[in-house]
Amino acid sequence: MEPKYNSEDLIDHHGVSAIIKDDKGRVLMQEHVKYGFWTIPVGKVQQNQEVVAGLKQEVFEECNIRVLGCKEVSYKVYEYARNGKNVKVYTHLFEITEYSGEIKNKEPQKHKKQLFMKIDEIMKLPYLSDTSLLYLETIGLKREPHLVLS
Repeated sequence: MEPKYNSEDLIDHHGVSAIIKDDKGRVLMQEHVKYGFWTIPVGKVQQNQEVVAGLKQEVFEECNIRVLGCKEVSYKVYEYARNGKNVKVYTHLFEITEYSGEIKNKEPQKHKKQLFMKIDEIMKLPYLSDTSLLYLETIGLKREPHLVLS
């Protein structure tokens, strides 16, 4: 079943993704309600907003932390068919190098779960977002979005 898209989902836009690690090197992952996948924190940059400002806003809205330092580690354009339209998402993948505050799931209606996971745990998740797959590629790992579970 196709998700219910809002008007922002149906226009070309910049997207941001955040690699947030804990002190043990585990990566913050969210189980996304709308799309049914596991993902690193992701969001849309508003029209006429700077990409880093959009990143900071999204991370605060979803995770309750203020980004103090970040570096862009990858960029990729994805094209999706949504409601009969082709929509381009200009995806910016950032590593959060410094933040303040305590991480908590501020949007439980959007994310069923928010957990720090080891890479081997992430590799075993049944369905990953494109940005999570892009992150894995940056560390030399590849897999399909969907895993066939036996």
